Amino acid sequence: MLTHEITKNMTVAPYDFRLTKLDAFSGASLLRILYQFLPAEQGEASDAELLQKLFTSLPDDTLHPLMRKCLSHAEVKLPAGYIRVLDHDCWGLPELEYMAPLCLRLTAEACLWTLEGFFPGSGSPSGSAKRPSSP
Repeated sequence: MLTHEITKNMTVAPYDFRLTKLDAFSGASLLRILYQFLPAEQGEASDAELLQKLFTSLPDDTLHPLMRKCLSHAEVKLPAGYIRVLDHDCWGLPELEYMAPLCLRLTAEACLWTLEGFFPGSGSPSGSAKRPSSP
């Protein structure tokens, strides 16, 4: 039986987060977005550069659902335990609603974490994700 890591922990000061990979349908949708909006010639661009190109080229009607999906797969650690960053339209920690750079970073990390291994050399810039292993 093949086992895969589907969660990873990361810290973006002062918060600790837990990300869960997007499900297969959402991951396929993410791939379609990537292929539609990333330039054909990517050269030797890093994952961070590709994500910057992606986020700056996405129209709002594509970016908003992508961020919502990714943020609903992110949890923030509070003293009582983890809660979702975004649960439907409710922010688990209200101040996160006004932290655009942090929310974009979580979205980017969720995208990279979900698609890790699909593209050669891909992977999260935080480096905390474990590679899938078999028993």
